[in-house]
Amino acid sequence: MAVKTTPLTDTQIKALKATSKDKKYFDGGGLFLLVKSTGVKLWRFKYKKPISHKETLLSFGKYPETSLQQARKQRDEARELIKQGIDPQHHKAEQEQRKQEACNNTFYAIAEKWFKFKTEQGLEEQTLKKAWRSLENHVFPYIKDIPINQVTAIKAINALQPLNNNNKYETVKRVCRRINEMDRLH
Repeated sequence: MAVKTTPLTDTQIKALKATSKDKKYFDGGGLFLLVKSTGVKLWRFKYKKPISHKETLLSFGKYPETSLQQARKQRDEARELIKQGIDPQHHKAEQEQRKQEACNNTFYAIAEKWFKFKTEQGLEEQTLKKAWRSLENHVFPYIKDIPINQVTAIKAINALQPLNNNNKYETVKRVCRRINEMDRLH
């Protein structure tokens, strides 16, 4: 017979004190708060992996940075993934990897690779500096942190619109050429 767990409250959690040993306080549905002997309070979710059926733990963060409501929401999302046959740990790792890949593939990151490539081709230092400065002045303020696969022609055009409005057509052409080279490099 399953043991009925009384859900935790914020008041209870705030009142919990560290003891000489780590102690678990259960909220239900596999979620518990681990109070370490150091006083750190960590959210954990205990579940069985969908394929191997081995028990494992998933961390949801520290309390109070991760509130009781946030931990319960993460537990419910994890349980939903398990119902679909998806291991929440693998899902979380894939999400983190996608975030990392998106960070590594921003327009700025590709611009840095392009700059390195151009440097290795032996272009003059002054030419490279001017090219980079034009990107800093006219492009980065608009699309620097956007993933490269989300940099559309419209976004690039919008970034260069102020140059166009000031009749800097030659600069627009040069910067467009650089953006195209980066796109091909990507």
